[in-house]
Amino acid sequence: MSAFDLIETILFALSAFTVAYHLFYSILGGMTKRSDKYTQSRKKHRFAIVIPSYKDDEYILKAVQSFLQQDYPIDCFNIIVVSEQMQASTNARLAEFPITLMQANFKGKGTKMKSVKAAIKQLPDGLYDMVLVMNADNVVNPDFLDQMNNTYASGSNAIQAHRIRKERSNNTSMLNAIFDEINNSIYCSGHVNIGLSSSLNGSGMAFDFAWIKRIVDQLNDEDDEKAIEALLLRDRMYVDYMDHVHVYATRKEGRRKFYKQRGHWIKSHYHSLFSNILHLPGAIFSGNFDYADRILNWMTFPRTILLFIIGLMGVLSSSYNWLDGLKWWALLLILLFSMALATPDYLVDKQFNKAIKAIPGMGIGMILSALGIIKKEKAEA
Repeated sequence: MSAFDLIETILFALSAFTVAYHLFYSILGGMTKRSDKYTQSRKKHRFAIVIPSYKDDEYILKAVQSFLQQDYPIDCFNIIVVSEQMQASTNARLAEFPITLMQANFKGKGTKMKSVKAAIKQLPDGLYDMVLVMNADNVVNPDFLDQMNNTYASGSNAIQAHRIRKERSNNTSMLNAIFDEINNSIYCSGHVNIGLSSSLNGSGMAFDFAWIKRIVDQLNDEDDEKAIEALLLRDRMYVDYMDHVHVYATRKEGRRKFYKQRGHWIKSHYHSLFSNILHLPGAIFSGNFDYADRILNWMTFPRTILLFIIGLMGVLSSSYNWLDGLKWWALLLILLFSMALATPDYLVDKQFNKAIKAIPGMGIGMILSALGIIKKEKAEA
């Protein structure tokens, strides 16, 4: 067996496993939705709503106003905005609202997790029941807190709401919306439909206050929601997914931000894998299948890399022997089918068709961006 044949065999095995994982949960995600509306709770639990805001002057006021318009007792929730490098005029307007405004002045580079940790650490013990983490561009429906309260009252100590990209006016925004919904179907709906935990997506996340307060010091400033996922699953805490409770992301992003975000996610994906891979045997033998499944997920290729590998190997194998290339093109068709299955009908319109045509070019840009981030970080090390 030549070196090329060996590399091709390994890459095909890993790619096939990734595609099978996607297809399995895409089918489950498309199954009849479970009834995820819980009984109305008489008790109104107290929420601490943490909103990190880094130069988000354009969005933060609307985010705060959407929570102040909740059909929920005003004395049962507190909005904590962690303002970093925002304009003085924005901070002045925020100070007029009945919220807690933290004007951060972090040493070194600020991160979302650094803001979240700073907010949680200053919250008094016993004052709240849940901590809700949002993005500065998120807006919600008036019944959002009431629905989250009902879910918490039912016994769910970790909850992920359904994030929807409201801004879909260009190819980049539309692709963000498509990929978000594919992730919602595979990693959220697909998992909870068979009793496994939902993944976290970074906003619209709620955690039991006592738990998040206890583990907050275990989180590094550079961590994201995947680090929280790992800690939840090690503690065997189920993450519920509320498909009908929507969080609307209103940010309009260009290609540069799109590429940078994907590069960050690829780095985070493999950081999570290497940080947790040694726990896989223990998770399996102890029956912690939630945690084992999440580690297996991190062993799969990120979708951007997967598409690149299948395309590249399909071309190389076909040029060497067209029969050898057939298996790669078949794998690509199965992957595209699983993605189509996970895409909701409401996204399929004229803008959808334009965005799909832009995928090849943007895919190359994502790979180059990811490699650029890795090189930059190595140079800074």
